[in-house]
Amino acid sequence: MKITTSMLTVATIILWMVILLFSVTAVYSVMNVGVNIGEAQMLPTSSGIKFSLPFSIDNNGYYEIADLNLRTRVTDPDGQVLDLTETLVDSIPQGKTVNESHTIKVDLDDILAMDHLIFMLNDHKFTVEIFADLNFARAIPVQLSTNVSLPWGAPFADFSIGALSVSQHNSSHVEAVMPVSFENHAVIDITGTLKMEAYNNSDQHIASGVTDINAVSNQNFGDNILLYVRVQDESKLADGGKLHILFETHLFTVDWWEHYG
Repeated sequence: MKITTSMLTVATIILWMVILLFSVTAVYSVMNVGVNIGEAQMLPTSSGIKFSLPFSIDNNGYYEIADLNLRTRVTDPDGQVLDLTETLVDSIPQGKTVNESHTIKVDLDDILAMDHLIFMLNDHKFTVEIFADLNFARAIPVQLSTNVSLPWGAPFADFSIGALSVSQHNSSHVEAVMPVSFENHAVIDITGTLKMEAYNNSDQHIASGVTDINAVSNQNFGDNILLYVRVQDESKLADGGKLHILFETHLFTVDWWEHYG
C-alpha cells in the first residue's frame, strides 16, 4: 500500500489534535483536583505525641490519579527538621474522592536529644511543609505543595517556683518548703518524679528534695518539695542560689537550672 504525502499530512494533523486534546484535558484535570487538608489532632503515643492530619483528594478531572505520595516535613522555628513522613495512595479513579489520614509522630526523647528544652517549657507552633506527588493517566507527573502549622503544647508550661519558707524541723535541721507549679499543655499525662538540688551562689550543695508528680493533660499541677537543711547552712539557703531541677518519667528525662531567692 502506497502512503501518499497527503495521507501523512492528515495523520500528522490528527496526531497533533490528539496531543492538543490530551494536553488541554490534562491541564483541566490538574486545575480541577481538589486537595483539602483538615484540622490536625494531637494524640498520645507510647513514646510521645502524634499528629493525625486528615486530607481528601477530589479527582474531578478526566483521568485517573496514580501513585499519590503525600510527604510532610516538620520544622521548628529555627528551621531544624524534626520529622519526615510519607503516605502513599495507589490510585484515585476519575470522578472519585479519597479520604485518608497522614500521621506525624513526635517522640519526646528526640526533641530532647536535639536540645529542644524550650519545647518542654513553652508552647510553640511547628511548621509543616506538605508535598503531594502524583501522576495523571500514569503519564503526566504533577507536584502540589502547601504549608500548615501544628500547635505544640508544652508539658511543663509556665513552670514557676514560689517563695521559700523555712521552719525548725529538729535540733540539727530546718525544713525548707519550695512550692512549684506548672501547666501540662500536652495531650499526655505526665507521671514520675521531680527532684530539686539546691546550691548556694558559691556552687556549694546545700540540700535535695524529691516529690512524685501526676500532671493530668491540660490541667495545672502544684506541689511542695521539702528540703532538709542543716541548721548551720540555713543562712546559705536563705541567701538564694541555684536549683538543679530534674524530671524523670517513663517517656523522658529532662533537667535544667533555675535561680531562686
